[in-house]
Amino acid sequence: MAGTLAGVELNAENVEKAVLQFYQSSATQETHQWLTIAQISPQAWNFAWELIRPEKSPEVQFFGASCLAVKVSRYWAELKAEQHPALRKKLLDTIVTYQGPKIVLTRICVAVSGLVIHSVSDNWQQPIQDLINMFQPHITTENMRPLALLLELLTVIPEEFSTLLLPSQRRAQVRNHLTGSLTGMLQFLMQVLNQQTNSEVSIQAFKCIQAWVQFGVPLDESGEIIERLLAAVHDEELSDVAFEALSSMVTHPDTHKYPNHLMALLKRLIPLDRILIDYIGEGSYECALPVLTLFISFGESHSRLMIDWATSSQDGRESVLRLISTILYASSCPAQFPTQETISEMPFGFWYILQDDIIACEPDQYQQCVALFGPVYTALVNTMLMKSMYDPKDDQWTADQRESFRCYRTDIADTIMYSFNILRDGLLHSLLQHLDSSISACLTSPAAWPALEACLHAWYAVAESLADSDEEEANPLLSMFLAKLPIIPFSKNIRVFSTVLDCIGGFSDWLAMHPQLLPHVTPIVTSALGNTELSLAATMALKDISRDCTDSMRPYAGEVIDAIHQSTVSGCLNTGEIIRLMYPLGKMLALLPTQQILPRLEPILSPHLQLINSLSLSPAPDQQTRQKIIFVLKLLGSLFQTLNITRRSDDQPESETSQLRNSLGEPVDQPVFIILKQFLPMLDKVCQNNPQDSEIIDSVCALLKQSVSTLQDEIRPLTQDVVTLTMTCYRATPQPAALDLVKQFFVMYGRETEMEGPLKSLMCEICNISLRTIQSGATMSDHADLIDCFFAMLGQVLKKQAGLFVNNELDSLLLLQCAIHTLTMPEQHPVKSAAMFLTQLITVSREVENLVPLVNQHGEQVFMQVMKCIGGESNRTFIDFFTDILLALNKKYFDNMCRYMNAMVSTENFPSPLCSKESKENFARLVLKERANKRKLQETVREFSLLSRGLMGSEYASQMVKFGL
Repeated sequence: MAGTLAGVELNAENVEKAVLQFYQSSATQETHQWLTIAQISPQAWNFAWELIRPEKSPEVQFFGASCLAVKVSRYWAELKAEQHPALRKKLLDTIVTYQGPKIVLTRICVAVSGLVIHSVSDNWQQPIQDLINMFQPHITTENMRPLALLLELLTVIPEEFSTLLLPSQRRAQVRNHLTGSLTGMLQFLMQVLNQQTNSEVSIQAFKCIQAWVQFGVPLDESGEIIERLLAAVHDEELSDVAFEALSSMVTHPDTHKYPNHLMALLKRLIPLDRILIDYIGEGSYECALPVLTLFISFGESHSRLMIDWATSSQDGRESVLRLISTILYASSCPAQFPTQETISEMPFGFWYILQDDIIACEPDQYQQCVALFGPVYTALVNTMLMKSMYDPKDDQWTADQRESFRCYRTDIADTIMYSFNILRDGLLHSLLQHLDSSISACLTSPAAWPALEACLHAWYAVAESLADSDEEEANPLLSMFLAKLPIIPFSKNIRVFSTVLDCIGGFSDWLAMHPQLLPHVTPIVTSALGNTELSLAATMALKDISRDCTDSMRPYAGEVIDAIHQSTVSGCLNTGEIIRLMYPLGKMLALLPTQQILPRLEPILSPHLQLINSLSLSPAPDQQTRQKIIFVLKLLGSLFQTLNITRRSDDQPESETSQLRNSLGEPVDQPVFIILKQFLPMLDKVCQNNPQDSEIIDSVCALLKQSVSTLQDEIRPLTQDVVTLTMTCYRATPQPAALDLVKQFFVMYGRETEMEGPLKSLMCEICNISLRTIQSGATMSDHADLIDCFFAMLGQVLKKQAGLFVNNELDSLLLLQCAIHTLTMPEQHPVKSAAMFLTQLITVSREVENLVPLVNQHGEQVFMQVMKCIGGESNRTFIDFFTDILLALNKKYFDNMCRYMNAMVSTENFPSPLCSKESKENFARLVLKERANKRKLQETVREFSLLSRGLMGSEYASQMVKFGL
């Protein structure tokens, strides 16, 4: 980095002025940016010391200390080895003598922590003990500041280790050293706790314990500390930090090595349940958080052990069940979430982990668990039914509270689904009983609707598990539930009705196998379509059952079509719901005799076609007109997705099934074909009048793409019209959607001799327009989406129909050059697509004769650009895309690749000045060796990229990349 930035020299005086300006409310974004870069500059090693002098303002001192912390922690590699001792002495002298603000001292502690982590083992053999020895002479009964400072420093060291970016080998080395210091640290902390009565010192000592237990919890040696922590939970000042330290201890993964000690610890923790129960009983939910966190942490971390204890001894069973009962008590705390309490959401993860471990048990132990924990999960479900009830006054809640409750109910639904994995039919029997009682209560008192809605919500929650269950087909309990839906008094409450609709949609898979129940539920869905408050749930439910129960819906197709017609003209639906209804409409129409489809469709579709016909005449539509046009286009796209009367078979050639015939044996066109043929002139007008409207053009192309997808080969008579319209759109406003559309034609007809000429001409025009558009932007990023789709299309065509590139009119070299330049773009998707195109080009070129000279003549340019990108010209997250190109060259052009590598090795400072000739030779050797193993090649390329960028062994430059440096 240069010594100046934006004309201002990076020195203590200028930095101090900038800091004061920043804190005096006259800061600008430029000031902030300048200070950020100053903080990571090499000059910061010098001016930081000037800024922390005692006569400076607290703000300036804080910035100086932050500079030291950042430089030591992240930019250690900038220092030479001989500079380390001087820095250590200066930092330690500073921390011992500093008398300024606490916030500044904390940042100095971070700097010293970074020094310890970077120096440990290599340059500093016993840093922890040395720090203790350094501070101890200054600790007196009258002056506790040195001890408090030492404890804070010892606390920050493991915290800094957790966040500092280190190479894996170095991280393991530092961890091993700190782990080796753990026993001595815990002994020192016990001495502090035994000798001191100062509560602030005790709190800091407990925080230090919590920080250090990440390096291991030797339960066989930790009895004294655990006793001290358990004693402290009854002290109002110490309880929170003591609970946090205990939670950190029980969650450490090494504790499973001491199952007997862990069981003994559980027995010591269990009596703390009285604290939790008392707090919840009093409504002091915030006070209950620390002890609840401890219990949940223990349960989540050791659920597998708890299962073993509970199924192997009476003593273990009692302890485990008491712990679980306490967590269940927290789940069922008697208050409304989220307006009165927020702790009942905390155990959700525990209930999932426990059931997951139960179902993973061996059969014998699993049966024991079901008998033992089944009542717990039954009680949990009953609790969840209570907690998921809506508050009748929730209209007075804030938007955030309503959203929190919605997420809470989602978690409840998941928990009930997990409970089904344990309870199976027992849960369904229970839910049926709840359903009967809640229906009776609601019939007596309509105000009892929350319990009924909560029960229906629970049934909806288990729908997914039931759909995946092997026993679903034989389960009569589901039939009993669905048969009860018509007798539910849902018409009296919108929320109950909406959840009934959710249940019907959720059980659509099951209804497909039990079509006899469709008469019970279909009228419920269709009756709700005209209700504004229910239309969202109703349209989604109808879409689900029409998708999964298509054949079984044939007897009700006419009724459903009539209901859809009535709802679309009622004015009760929004545009999104009308579009969604086109999906089931197409499904139902396809079930009718062919001659009935268009007459039934005409009254529904005609108003929309007439609308767009009139709107298409407007040369400059306003925003409202535009939205109407886009609405009709999307509506037709949704209809075309399912209105398909062709029955294709995987073992029949498409040509044998694509020609439909009526009862007299005469050919019959697909309804989509007929509609599209009539609609194309309107689409042409829309495009002519809105050539620059990207949203309209995109919708037109999406509709045409869906038409081609549905009709497949039956689109052939309209192919020329569709392609002409697509190209009209593309010439006016090149859009990715048009490329997606023409790609289908390339793939469908690419091997047909009679289509070869037109498709090659189409390919040339597409490429010419795309390249011209790309070149017209100030930067390639101006057309990132188009470039992405363009090269993705070319890659697919190369893969499926490479013969289309045997084309004298196609400027393959220009395409190649554009792809090469695309590799340096900052956007991921264009780079990925261009790399895929180049990879496919190299791969298929051996099969397409006229592409071989192209790769032979310009392969080195491709290779060199790839190496530049690997070396630093491109984002590091794109490295794997470039690896694919190298692998393709290795496989198909190995001799060329050897020459390219030799040229790369012999070019000085390429691809980066940081690459030595030896490292490049090693890289070349490893790359050329891998012609099949992509994973190994990726590892090689990634390591070379780190070396080229100066990041090998360190991640410190990630901050510089963040600011474009």
